[in-house]
Amino acid sequence: MKLIKNCRLIDMAGTYMEKRDMLIEDGKIKDIQPEISKEGISPENIYDAENNVAVPGFIDIHCQAGVTSQIYRFEGDDANEVSGPMLPHLRAIDAIDIHDEGFNMALLGGVTTVIASPGTKNVLGGTCTAFKTSGKSFKERTLIEEIAFFADLTSAPRNVYGKKDIAPKTRMASASILREALFNAKEYHRAKNTGSLSNFDMKMESLQRVFDGMLLKIHAEHSTDIITAARLLEEFNLNGIIVGASDILEALPHLNKENTKLAIGPVLVSIDGYESRNKSPETGARLQDENINFAVITAHPSYNIEYTNVQLGYMKKRGMKNPLEASTIIPAKMLGIDNRVGSLEIGKDADIVLWDKEPLDFYASVKEIFINGEIVNIIH
Repeated sequence: MKLIKNCRLIDMAGTYMEKRDMLIEDGKIKDIQPEISKEGISPENIYDAENNVAVPGFIDIHCQAGVTSQIYRFEGDDANEVSGPMLPHLRAIDAIDIHDEGFNMALLGGVTTVIASPGTKNVLGGTCTAFKTSGKSFKERTLIEEIAFFADLTSAPRNVYGKKDIAPKTRMASASILREALFNAKEYHRAKNTGSLSNFDMKMESLQRVFDGMLLKIHAEHSTDIITAARLLEEFNLNGIIVGASDILEALPHLNKENTKLAIGPVLVSIDGYESRNKSPETGARLQDENINFAVITAHPSYNIEYTNVQLGYMKKRGMKNPLEASTIIPAKMLGIDNRVGSLEIGKDADIVLWDKEPLDFYASVKEIFINGEIVNIIH
């Protein structure tokens, strides 16, 4: 048993800045009360939060922490296998470096769960891993080995393969390559489930899981690509999230708003081309005006994951209401892991971040982090 005393709790379940104690057992939150007795708990397992603010660990639904080294060493960049544009059988978990500097940067930013993704240079680059940013072992840190596929409809794959004089060279080709793979995976899934499968195909064996509900993240920035991504998800009736989405406000009138899941960002980086010309920290407020739920991402190392709260704070300054939801409970629900993370409630993982101020305060700093109930060593 561990006991955290005297925190001001923001639990993302209705409690905001109220004095609470939290009891932890076997890495889970066992109880939350205004006052919990110390009786029966050894002194070394009692932590005085000293009135610091306790929030759930942030969740970054799309980044390359552990897959691409923060400082871009060649030997530390495993995100992009550019031997072919369609590689659904690759897995980010097989490339994660648990010693990547990005994980400590995540801790400094209060991020306790990342969805580590392949890179952007393939139309379909493989599967993503839900991974804790600290823990005793690789296995303990792995939340879900393969939580989603990652596809890319931006210009990145076209820039790679077009220079090799092979497809995709155009938006049409990118969409066609992804559509063809999904058609083939759907047929493979049908044959496998009816007992008529004749030949094993590693790529289709992997991708056919989207027809059992496995998540497909599609990176799209330009409105044309966002609309195409939404069309593909609807055409195949898939569980999908469109990530990046710089041009979402241009695309929004053409989408089924009720069925569109979004993860926007990063919004505090410079516009780097035509596709991201409408990138803006005001997008969050505009989407909320349309009653659309969305997550906020860093796409680390595109934007330093350490500054997750700074990005959220700036979006609040530009009119977004309660940005904390967009990096906690909303991404947890989108990913289907809200039974474990995303809020501080009884039965959930004890992934608790103590801040010296409300996290969206520009001057707020992380004072302590618990992941699975264990205090994490942060290198400042």
